[in-house]
Amino acid sequence: MKLKNTLCALFVLLLLSVTLDPQPAYAQQARQIMLAGYNHEPPVSTPGTGLVIVSFKQDTLRVKGDFSDLTSPYRGAYVMIGEKEESGNMLFRLNVEPSEDRTGGEIKARDNAFFLNDAQKPLLKKGELYINITTSNHTSGELRGQIPPMK
Repeated sequence: MKLKNTLCALFVLLLLSVTLDPQPAYAQQARQIMLAGYNHEPPVSTPGTGLVIVSFKQDTLRVKGDFSDLTSPYRGAYVMIGEKEESGNMLFRLNVEPSEDRTGGEIKARDNAFFLNDAQKPLLKKGELYINITTSNHTSGELRGQIPPMK
């Protein structure tokens, strides 16, 4: 009887260890990021806004969302390197489907998946990446949203 109870307890422990074992390397994280002119330094006066969702899973960064009401035609969208209130260099160019009047656009996840190498992952982990939308009037950026730290 004692052997039976011991075996049952071991089985339960084994079952719990298998089912409760977290897999952080493969867990997906996603963050919503508001795009706005006031996120730039100095702030940009614009009626434009946007919302993107950035997700990270298995070394792949995905971006999806949209933006609208830009003050002039859309020129480009990028994932940039830089801390909050700091301008930086382009890491990835986002693929955008612009609106008919080019004052807005849609960013589709299937077209915006980027592999992060070992040198780029710490930038994401420390929150040193941001989304930047540029326009004809604001070539350095009209809308910006900082990507919060993600592991």
